Amino acid sequence: MESNGKIVICDLEAGVGAVVRAGHADTVLVVTEATAKSIETARRAAEAVDDDARVVIVANRVTDEADVGAIRAVLGERELVVVPDEPAIARADRDGVAPIDADPDAPGVQAILEIADLLTAEAVRA
Repeated sequence: MESNGKIVICDLEAGVGAVVRAGHADTVLVVTEATAKSIETARRAAEAVDDDARVVIVANRVTDEADVGAIRAVLGERELVVVPDEPAIARADRDGVAPIDADPDAPGVQAILEIADLLTAEAVRA
């Protein structure tokens, strides 16, 4: 498959229907929090992704290793990026600014940058 160098990011409604309707993607980020409902939705979404796509689980608003453990217990050893529960991100949202502008060194912001790097590296390989 030939790449045109574009990255498209869609923030879709929760649930698996959006993943099924999205069509082919090279990489799918499945975002979950460490609640039973969110993890189960993420499990179903990850299973609904086209077999050729790379699935990356984004563990969002993680407070401790128990949160990561709960997510891993259901989603297994899939590729995982952990975004900690980050006051700088909440503050940026309240202030109407991008988290990277509010506090570029905050651990949560660094995790988001890791996701961006992951996606751009994937686009370069395609």
